Amino acid sequence: MKAAQSLKPGKIETRISIVCLALLAAITSGVFIHQFQFNPAVIALRPESHQHALPPQVGQTALVDTTGSGLAPFSPPESFTPGTLYEKINGRADLYLSSGFVALKTQRFAPDPPTGNWMELFIYDMGEPQNAFSVYSMQRRMDAEPADIVPNAYRTANALFLTDGKDYLEIIGSEASESLQGAMGELARLFLEPRAAAPVVQAPGSGLFPEEGFQPETLQLIGANAFGYEELDQIYTATYQVDGHRLTAFVSQRSDSAAASALAERFGQTLLSYGATAVEEPGSLEGAAVIQFFDTYEIIFSRGRYLAGVHEAANLEAASALAQRLSDHLVDGYEND
Repeated sequence: MKAAQSLKPGKIETRISIVCLALLAAITSGVFIHQFQFNPAVIALRPESHQHALPPQVGQTALVDTTGSGLAPFSPPESFTPGTLYEKINGRADLYLSSGFVALKTQRFAPDPPTGNWMELFIYDMGEPQNAFSVYSMQRRMDAEPADIVPNAYRTANALFLTDGKDYLEIIGSEASESLQGAMGELARLFLEPRAAAPVVQAPGSGLFPEEGFQPETLQLIGANAFGYEELDQIYTATYQVDGHRLTAFVSQRSDSAAASALAERFGQTLLSYGATAVEEPGSLEGAAVIQFFDTYEIIFSRGRYLAGVHEAANLEAASALAQRLSDHLVDGYEND
């Protein structure tokens, strides 16, 4: 038997190994050096890199003229259409699209001289004032605080939200701070200032509800698929406190009294088809359907061209009292308009 021989690499294998080791060393050195360097594109996105306003690009004008305000554009303006909205706000686009969205323009602004913070302005063209109010009301945050800018405006820790005619505005800050809140208010003022002054009016739909117990900050306009029923669109809702019970009233103006009456009938029948039961309550509101669905009650009626009612009430007596108030209000002020 032959003795085992040690296998030595040939010249080719040795040379290949040396080349591989050299390449690995070069890559390692490059990574080591690169980690202490910043990508120019990343630096360009930092507010502190802009000592002055960004130079305007050909054919582009800042969404807001901030000259002399202590604010400066931090990025070029961007535009989005119904077909591209999801690229900017993926996951929320459906709400805007179902509410009449036309176009979105956005741009970032920062204090000048820079402080390291920035804010992004979103201008949603919703086509009609009621559409702008709809998305404004549907997106209202739980921690909202009124903002004394326009009738429909509120703040959160790091943002400002408002409507102006057919436009819904969001100004989102990079952090929560008093200084940035002040800058957001200034940016909103600069946006509003050159626009035609509009008279101070109530929020759309607020006059549809009786004042007693009405909580105006809860007013919403649901553009489509209200309460999970696809035929219910343009539904105003508001919260009331009645005898210690929190209740939701709703009103919607339809094309005429026949349309309102027919929709009330179809909505009630749909709930019954899902397993709800009709409730025969002595002295209940004339012409109203009272429906129990699990442990809540729905009261549905029409007055003139208005569909109205109380949604998912836990207490039937309180709901009936609110429905009567709502009916009286619509008969007195709106039935013949």
